[in-house]
Parts: sequence; C-alpha cells; structure tokens
Amino acid sequence: MDNVLKKNFSYLFLLQNVNYIIPLLLLPYLTRTLGADNFGKIAFAQAFVTYFILLTDFGFNTSSTQEIVRVREDKIALSRVFWSTTITKLLFAFISLLIFLTLLLAIPKLQQMYLLLIIAFTGVLSTVLFPLWLFQGLEKMSHITWFNVIPRILVLVSTFIFVKQESDYTLALAIQTAGTFLSALACTILILSQKTIKFYSPGFIDIQRTIVEGWHIFASGVATNLYTTTNTVVLGFLSNDSAVGIFSASEKIIRAIISLFSSVSQVTFPRINTYYHESKERALHFGNKVLKVAAFSTFVTGILLLVFAPLIVRVLFGISQYAETIVILRISSFIPFFSICNGILAVNLLITFGFKRYLVKIVGAGGIFSLLLIVPAVLMYQAKGVAVVATLTEILITIMLLYVFKKHHIKVTLK
Repeated sequence: MDNVLKKNFSYLFLLQNVNYIIPLLLLPYLTRTLGADNFGKIAFAQAFVTYFILLTDFGFNTSSTQEIVRVREDKIALSRVFWSTTITKLLFAFISLLIFLTLLLAIPKLQQMYLLLIIAFTGVLSTVLFPLWLFQGLEKMSHITWFNVIPRILVLVSTFIFVKQESDYTLALAIQTAGTFLSALACTILILSQKTIKFYSPGFIDIQRTIVEGWHIFASGVATNLYTTTNTVVLGFLSNDSAVGIFSASEKIIRAIISLFSSVSQVTFPRINTYYHESKERALHFGNKVLKVAAFSTFVTGILLLVFAPLIVRVLFGISQYAETIVILRISSFIPFFSICNGILAVNLLITFGFKRYLVKIVGAGGIFSLLLIVPAVLMYQAKGVAVVATLTEILITIMLLYVFKKHHIKVTLK
C-alpha cells in the first residue's frame, strides 16, 4: 500500500469511525430518552426521505468518481465534471421536492408527521452540496474528514444538552440534519475558496452525459433500496411506530458497522480504477486483497454480534421495550459480512471490469425477491420477519455476483 493510499485510508477510516462511534453513542441515549414510539417516528422519516436522497445522488458518488480519476490532471475537464454533476444533482433535488410535496399532501400517514418529514428532507440539499465523489476521485480524503468530524461532535453534544424528554424527538432529528448540512456547506466553501474548480456552465449534452454515466448505479441503488430502506417504510405502514423503533434499534447497529467497514471499499475504488488502466491482472489482485481483508473482518464481527447480542442490547438500550431487538440483531448479525462483500464485488470489481450492466439485473432481482416476501413477513412476524428477508436477500445477491464472475472467468478469491 503506497503512501497516498495509506494516507487516504487513514483519513477515511477516521471519518468512518466517527460516523460509527457517534451514532452508537447517540443510539442508547435517544432510544431511552425518546422511547420506542418516537424513536420509530424518526427512523421512518429518515427511511422515507432516503428515496429522495437516492434520486438526487443518482449514482454520481461512483460514476463521477470514475470520471474524476480519469481527468484529475486536467483542470478544465475536472471543472466540467464538477459543475455537470452538481447542476444535475440540483435538478434532481428539485424534482424530488415536487414528488415529496405531492406525496405529503396525498397520504394521510405522512400528513400526521409532516414536520418530521420536512426536517428530514433537508438531507436532500446536503446531498447536493456534499461532493464526496470529487475528493474520492482526487484521492484527497483529508479535505473532508475534519469538516465531517467537527459537526458530528457538535451534534452529539447538542443532543445531550437539548434533548431531554420524549417530546423532544422533532428537535433530535433537527439537530442531526443540521450537522449533516453544516458538513456539506463547509466542503462546498472549501472547494470554492481553494479555487480547485473553475466555473463552467454545463449544457444539455453535459447533463445528459452525466445522467447516462450514472444510470446503472442509480438503477442498482433503487433496487438496493427495495430490500433496505423499503423494509423500514413497509414496516411503518403495516405496523406501528413502536415496531419500527424496535427494528431500527437493531438496524442502526448493523448500518453503523457497515458504514465503518465501507471505508475499505470507498478508499480503494479510485485506486483499483487506476490499476485497471495499467493492468487488469494488477487490478484483480488488488481487489481480491481488499475483499479478503473485508470478508475476514466482517465475518468475525458477525460471530461477535451473534454471541453477544443480549449484552449489546442490554448495554445500549437497557429498557424492556427493546427486548425483541436481541432476536432481530442475531438474525441480522451476518448482514455486514454479505453487504460489505457485495459492495466490493459489485462496485470495486464488477463496475471497474466493465460489467455494470449486470449490476442492475442482480440487485434488481434481489429487490424483487425482497418485495415478494416483505409484506407477508411483516404481517406474520413483524420486525423479525423484516430481518429474515434482509438477510436472505443479501445472501442471494452474493450468490448471483459470484456466478457472474465465474461466467466471465474472473477469479475472485479470498486466498
């Protein structure tokens, strides 16, 4: 691992650790202070707004990163990619707003929690302003680390100071979204102040090309949300806020672990693209090394979650409302293993090797599989059913990804 890769991994690992530790510090405080019902309301609002964040991102965190890697030595081309991506994201944010307001006015359940949903929707604007893809492509992760760490620490402190009772759940969500917005705004100011980017006015062709490049990633992201975010949303519509809170308590632990380990995939994605242009064999060798480290780490984590789930739930949540979370956490214990391995196989290898057309089919099949099972699973087993469906879907996607690599004689190995 060369010095640039080490440095970027260190910064991103620090960032991911903060993203991992702070939610885990907030989680027991919020679940105890707000109770399962109000914690479930926040989880539902965040899950619902994720669809609009996905539309606004439109796969650019992957496709635009690839473009930045290709043109990063050319400031004019770099500026074209930056402004084309940013304006396109702004366009999709506006479309998201129109759809969001329409649904808010049309669906009674959403009207009942309109203030929470509006607060959560500010995350869409943060998505427009936060150019993670630019810094990943430039391999300058240090630039965004501190702009994320400091606001998240402020979120932690502010939550402890101001959120004191169950009725403060709206304030709790507002503090979280404010922290994300401050991070995004600070990164945008940094880019403009350092004059890394020159102004460029993208035309229709630029925007069209940006959309086309990100389409496959966006489609796979939509399909992915059919078996991740949709689970929480369906549970919220078919069950109650308490069930959502119980499930989300477990899911936030799982997602925090996935966020921690996803730094491996994120920081190595630009590098594996660079290696691919030099030698496919070198890129594959590097990708297999990344996969081996991630698989071993997440598998051990899964065993620890399975064994120590009662202790983890007792320490983090403590109150009897979350007793069912133990079973849900055990069912979900190996989701980080399959999810991280799937991410490396799909993004770092499948996309890099030019097989992104398979990505939509594979993740789409996983999404359909999940949709077929999720409603009966919720009706029969509530939150436990959601955890079972999520785990089975991740396993199915792993099998399909490995089949594609075998079909094209690409040797993926953990040895």
